[in-house]
Amino acid sequence: MNNNLDYIKNIEYFKTLNEDKIAVIGNFLKEENYETEENLFIEGEKSNGIYFVKTGTIKIYKSSKDGKEQILKLCYAGESFNDVTVFSGNINPASADAVIKSTVFLLSKENLENLIFKYPEISLNIIKSLTDKLRFLTGRIEDLSLKHTQERIGNILLLFEGQKLSQKMIADIAGTAREVVSRALREFSNQNIIRLNKRDIEIIDREKLKTMIEK
Repeated sequence: MNNNLDYIKNIEYFKTLNEDKIAVIGNFLKEENYETEENLFIEGEKSNGIYFVKTGTIKIYKSSKDGKEQILKLCYAGESFNDVTVFSGNINPASADAVIKSTVFLLSKENLENLIFKYPEISLNIIKSLTDKLRFLTGRIEDLSLKHTQERIGNILLLFEGQKLSQKMIADIAGTAREVVSRALREFSNQNIIRLNKRDIEIIDREKLKTMIEK
């Protein structure tokens, strides 16, 4: 696990710790590999613990009975997910799939609790991380309940700027149909706000896009 020190140092929970402590933490992390679209866990099942992204992208989502997905968050290198099951309850509140080939670290609830007692400074990092997540989810609720579809799509482009997003993924995040996303992107493109390059979306006028979604 020593070859993972650089990855572990970028994790929000542990980034303030020195290398000796991070080396100890590395002994408790289980590395898991997932192929594109492979499932990590399913909503409603018993949790295995908290996950940290080493490489790749993980989508956290909820599914309706008819199979429709609502993406709650996309997690990238250094980010944690399924945190809530470690601190409250033991059931996965959502499902998780690898968007692309990904590697994650898994840390059990028991091992995290032991590490917190061993290195109390982790607690402050956890509080900050959970606060950031709460702020993010509050913004998502505002987007879904108060903003028009075009504003939501524009906000998603800004939020995930530089990341590869398919139109289906944008639709699942925005809670709308793919056709609606396609129309919005064409409109943004016609106004020279974005540039569409096959599957890539490049923002070429951030200020104009921000002004549009903040009206």
